[in-house]
Amino acid sequence: MGSGYFNVQKKEVLVMESETKEFVQLVRLYAVKEKELPYGKKELNDSAKVVELSRQILKNQDREYILAIAMDARTKPVAVEVVAIGTVNQAVIEPRDLFKYAIISNAAGVVMVHNHPSGNPSPSEEDYKITAKINDAGRLLGIPLLDHIIVGDDSYFSFKENKDKENE
Repeated sequence: MGSGYFNVQKKEVLVMESETKEFVQLVRLYAVKEKELPYGKKELNDSAKVVELSRQILKNQDREYILAIAMDARTKPVAVEVVAIGTVNQAVIEPRDLFKYAIISNAAGVVMVHNHPSGNPSPSEEDYKITAKINDAGRLLGIPLLDHIIVGDDSYFSFKENKDKENE
């Protein structure tokens, strides 16, 4: 499969018809599933590697997208799914939507990633609330939330990294 759709620039996506935008998104998701994107077979054992994979899907999006990255016991991705698409400043997610793909793929853990189209990855109060809710659900299911990462233009916010810093 060619990789031309991975290199589409934001200005090109903005003028596409909605069906074409959806097609570009599907091509990106297919490539993740077929392990043609970076880290398809490699461990995603730190936030930077998760962000690198996620940017392949989240770049150029003008709305919030929430991804579920289901991991095996060695932190290799076994499923990458868009579980919600929101507006320019919010997306609604329920734990069942996030954990559905983790359960189906027999994942050992899951990472939730979403973008902030504003470019600023600072978490909102709602981001903190949903992280706690997803974390509790994961504990009940036996599929831990390994991290929640918010991707901005040139930076990201990792709840795990920031929690680790608070505990130092």
